[in-house]
Amino acid sequence: MALKRVYLDQRDWVALARQHYGRSHDEEIAGVLAMVREASESGHASFPLSAVHYQETYHQRNPDKRRRLGAFMADISRYHTIAGAPDLLAAEVHVAVSALTGTAPNHTPVPFGRGAKHAFQQMKGYFTDPETERRAIARFGAEAVSDYFERALLMGPEEQLPCAGIALPTREFSQHQLDFERETARKLGEWGHTSDRAHRLVLAQEAHDIIAPLNAEIAAGSHIRALVDNRSALTDFMMSLPAKAAFCRMRMSAHEDANFRWHLGDLNDVTALGTAAAYCDIVVAEKHWGSILRRHALYLTAQVTSDLRDLPQLLLK
Repeated sequence: MALKRVYLDQRDWVALARQHYGRSHDEEIAGVLAMVREASESGHASFPLSAVHYQETYHQRNPDKRRRLGAFMADISRYHTIAGAPDLLAAEVHVAVSALTGTAPNHTPVPFGRGAKHAFQQMKGYFTDPETERRAIARFGAEAVSDYFERALLMGPEEQLPCAGIALPTREFSQHQLDFERETARKLGEWGHTSDRAHRLVLAQEAHDIIAPLNAEIAAGSHIRALVDNRSALTDFMMSLPAKAAFCRMRMSAHEDANFRWHLGDLNDVTALGTAAAYCDIVVAEKHWGSILRRHALYLTAQVTSDLRDLPQLLLK
């Protein structure tokens, strides 16, 4: 049986953890939990965590609840993690450019990995002192050291955050993105909202992100200047990038609905779900984003549901 990658929304991790710790008594969720545990332990399925999962877990102010949830996520995920869509963009562009120019790519996107260092690509390591790291590995072994820190990173300290230099996560990035989405919606309302205008505006916004990696490809010798100068070709190119296109389609679908209301939690969902929908086999998403993703099923790798109870059937397919 081929390994299946399954992305769970934070609320579903919480639901499974509550069942695991006897704080919920739902027979259907108990059945889902049993299958999830067996699939994880046997290696038939992987349940990767995104940076969003770490952040949302740390937003739990009750340290006992946070640590219970973190321990459960550690056991089920086995520290498998998934990168964010922005972290994969340069590699996605490189692969797409290679396809256009008929050359073999020298690197490809790596959506899946292990540990917080993969989920948070800017994270350098567990130790600030190389000598301390060397001694720890010499004494306990690299795997034991890694497992210790990964579990600790998911659970956090026993005290309420902020504590011992560990800050309570801020929502600064999400607030910035929320302001951007609301300003986008305001502009569309001012111009006269239509689905076509919504699509065009989102496409123009998203295209800015791929200019830098495209210019890097040109600087490296790829003859694609005509692509950068052709708006239609640039749009087609961008929509061929797996995670970037999924993210873009989600934003377009939200903005084409004049009554859609953005909320602070949406921005984490969109960022993480872009990669998950593009690269995972199964995604269990919050209801309204799940509905949006299913509209684009033709372009996605993942089967998408908003009901955790569907997971056993999807795992068995």
